[in-house]
Amino acid sequence: MSKQASKRILVAQMGARRHYAVPRIFYQAGILRILHTDICAVKGWPRLLNGLIPNTFRTAGMRRLFGRVPEGIPTSLIRTESSIGWDYAMSRRRCKTRTDVTNCHLKAVTAWGERIARRGMTEFDTVYAFNTDGMEVLEAGYQQGLTGFLDQTIPARETIVRMFQLERERFPDLVGEDTLDQRWEDLAKREKHEWLRATTILCGSPYVRQTIGEVGGPIEKAVVVPTGVQASPLQRRLYRSPSDGPTRVLFVGEIGVRKGAHYLIEAARTLGKEFEFRLCGGIILPESFLKGIPRNVQIVGPVPRAEIASQYAWADVFCLPSLLEGSASVTYEAMSVGLPIVTTPNSGSLVREGLDGYLVPARDSQSLAVALSKIRAGQLPRESPPPSDRPDGPPSYSLDAYRERLV
Repeated sequence: MSKQASKRILVAQMGARRHYAVPRIFYQAGILRILHTDICAVKGWPRLLNGLIPNTFRTAGMRRLFGRVPEGIPTSLIRTESSIGWDYAMSRRRCKTRTDVTNCHLKAVTAWGERIARRGMTEFDTVYAFNTDGMEVLEAGYQQGLTGFLDQTIPARETIVRMFQLERERFPDLVGEDTLDQRWEDLAKREKHEWLRATTILCGSPYVRQTIGEVGGPIEKAVVVPTGVQASPLQRRLYRSPSDGPTRVLFVGEIGVRKGAHYLIEAARTLGKEFEFRLCGGIILPESFLKGIPRNVQIVGPVPRAEIASQYAWADVFCLPSLLEGSASVTYEAMSVGLPIVTTPNSGSLVREGLDGYLVPARDSQSLAVALSKIRAGQLPRESPPPSDRPDGPPSYSLDAYRERLV
């Protein structure tokens, strides 16, 4: 038996991160021993409810819960802490500020991590955890001499706080007191302890790795492993000609400061009627700001995952001017359908400058407008081969490529 096949990995994952891609990849490789999560639709009382409640009577929260299905992973390899997951979901509904959310998160992840640690680690040789969720798990594994992987899904916490402080200085009306986290230092301490106990820190982009070094973290442990998405059913296509009407620009994500939505709206104001902008996602920007948006901007609000493909089909260009990301999956999705992309280095995308689109500085609406104008003017190649980690390999934005990188 190969060394890889003999591994016994515990994946400790709260929520349905990446639609359970990590434990599924490890199961397919024959090295997953247990997926330990908080709550999902195929174990415990959620499984029973899923079979009893008709679709017409399901609330939005129920639909999210019943959508937590770790496809491709046998239920015998899944352990859940449903009571912790339920309490966490109910507590989140009562949160009014960012600090409330952090209080709720810290309570849940501490209880969950301690529960896993108490079960013991004798059946594993490797643990895989996610940032701010994995401190107790990685500590228990470290004490028993196990290999520990930390998936750092976002930039360093200190970098996030610093960026929000800068945006508040520039846009005090957009970044209110309730958006600042008064307990961020507690999250940063957890994060740094996880870095200490991890054997390897996996970063979705060079930007994430860079932020670890900027705050004094062990950058020598950090390696860049871009993620991936399921292949899109949409056909890759050529870019539309400007003569076909306004250039359609799509944004998908939280419509707030972190993803730079306010800079995109300012770029739309500059560009005028030759462009149409459509923003899909939960709305975080204050209503007072949204009342003054230009006429070429449409705020759609949240869009169900099942309907996102139609939004990509509408668009000519995808734009995500993020200030802070780990590795934004929406940029991978847009690449998979052949959309040119305008984004920032902070988004963690795989965009090749001048081939797949343009990378512009974060916090710069003028650079966004210039890049979008270049695309409308036809300055990108009409068609280019998908990026790949090797000439004969799958596109680097695909799940197959992610599987190769991760395993």
